[in-house]
Amino acid sequence: MKHYSLVIDPKLVRQIDKLIKEHGLFSSRSDFIRDAIRARLIEVKKTILGEEAREKPSRKELEREEKLVEEAMEEMDEHKFGGVH
Repeated sequence: MKHYSLVIDPKLVRQIDKLIKEHGLFSSRSDFIRDAIRARLIEVKKTILGEEAREKPSRKELEREEKLVEEAMEEMDEHKFGGVH
């Protein structure tokens, strides 16, 4: 896995830390941020595919959307609790 530097508002970092501490859903900030990025990618892909479907709905487009969502969900499951501590 590659490392990247991000600039994040300190208020957001405090909110992430509080969530991790109080609920233990994520093992680290990095884990939380990766999960948030994956979730956002799924939303964007659904929106893009949804717009395409509104223009001309087809079985092929629906299958493509389903495959992308399934792939993203599998990726989320594979990486859910991984990461740098």
